[in-house]
Amino acid sequence: MKPTTVKLCAGAGIAAALAPLAAGFTLQRRATRRDDEKYPGIGERVDVGGYRLHVHTAGLDNEGPTVLFEAGMSCSLEVWAWVQDEIARDTPTVSYDRAGLGRSDRGPRPRTAEDMRAELDQVLEAAGTKGPYVLVAHSFGGLLVRKFAHDHPDRVAGMVLVDSSHPEQMVRSARQALGLPLMRSTIQNAVLLAAVGINRLSDRYIVSGVEHLPERVREAACARMLAHRTWKTTLQELRGWLDTVNDEVRDTTLPADLPLAVVTADVPNRADPVHDELQDELAALSANSKRLVVPDSDHLGLVMKERFAKYVTEAVADVVRAARTGRPLD
Repeated sequence: MKPTTVKLCAGAGIAAALAPLAAGFTLQRRATRRDDEKYPGIGERVDVGGYRLHVHTAGLDNEGPTVLFEAGMSCSLEVWAWVQDEIARDTPTVSYDRAGLGRSDRGPRPRTAEDMRAELDQVLEAAGTKGPYVLVAHSFGGLLVRKFAHDHPDRVAGMVLVDSSHPEQMVRSARQALGLPLMRSTIQNAVLLAAVGINRLSDRYIVSGVEHLPERVREAACARMLAHRTWKTTLQELRGWLDTVNDEVRDTTLPADLPLAVVTADVPNRADPVHDELQDELAALSANSKRLVVPDSDHLGLVMKERFAKYVTEAVADVVRAARTGRPLD
């Protein structure tokens, strides 16, 4: 066989191997575009300086303070449906998708706490919400609301941290440090699988629990988990978390008597005594705080499963009452 024949055969083999990937890439783009059209979002998209973020407000005519919801890594605003629906009956509320998540456009990179706080400032202004705010945050979002509160103490009326991340958790918790490589590889694999649509071949979602959300938002939340942009952004947030965000938040402070509720998931709390210690430290950020461990709850189910989310709703309502009355938390 002549050398040119060998080269042609090799080239044909490579092309044949790449063809399924190219087809998968095309199918994923089409499927995501179809999902975006079918599930445009429950709010509106507002301009924050050259790109748009998805914002959902409810109950704005109610008495303040306004409750702001900040989701965890990879999660869209739909994960707050159980809690926001209830709180909005009596209180102004706003939730949003960070840049690159949910129905928001991708924003500048890298993802630092300062940049994300600045985006949140723009979201609140564009959405026309009024402060002060009770900040409610899950997981990674807890670091971001601490940055907001530190930079804008006069705009914060209270805070609820829901199984929140702690800036020292990867340093002080051996269990969580051991789990980091698996977390990183899972997200990296999700980026690759979502790029070519392989993730659409399974009925399981990498962020489990979205199937437990209220029916009106469930399919939209599941669709967000299948989008390639979700996982590219999640990987960027993971890198930002480890490279800069923990350092940016480590020395932040809250107003001394800010009403603060720390709601902790039971399963990780029992599995890791250091997690319990770190959650206590979060409660100690204010002299006016309370802490609750929700029995049998897991990290994601705490906001996505109705039977656990009701405890978060009660904690938010308690902090709102304390903010309105000026009385200490029970």
